Amino acid sequence: CARSLAQAEAAVRCDPRDGQSWYVLGNAHVSLFFAGGQIGYPGVPRCISGVSQVSQRVDPAAAANPDLHLNRATLLQYLERFQGALEGLSRAADLAPQWEEPRRRHQQLIGYLGDLCRLLETRGKLRGKRRRGVAGPVPLPLLGPLGGAGGPRPSPIAGLRPGP
Repeated sequence: CARSLAQAEAAVRCDPRDGQSWYVLGNAHVSLFFAGGQIGYPGVPRCISGVSQVSQRVDPAAAANPDLHLNRATLLQYLERFQGALEGLSRAADLAPQWEEPRRRHQQLIGYLGDLCRLLETRGKLRGKRRRGVAGPVPLPLLGPLGGAGGPRPSPIAGLRPGP
């Protein structure tokens, strides 16, 4: 994977206006993102910006590649950037009307987001005492090594901030 990424980066350096090279570079980053455990993968911003470069200004022919938009939408969906994912799936479907995959995935994502909104509105379909039990603090023994003397302590959701 690392060798393919290095080769793709070299191809982009050779000709930064070649949309196919940007496409391959984006796919290399997506592959590493999913193969490497996803969390904290440093190439994610570069992957998204690389695909955006292709689709916005580098190579109009490459921007018409529906697979490019589907791959970007997949990454955005895993990053929970749902608006961008929906737009990418729609674009892929528009570019390849006979290809069912983008439309199917668009419908699945719409369904997932609808379910998520309904669960948020109904507070997970839990009532009274049961909801309070679920929403309460996690007992420290259940946190394992995180609940030890020097480990992190439970925090209210309102107190959480981005970071490690």
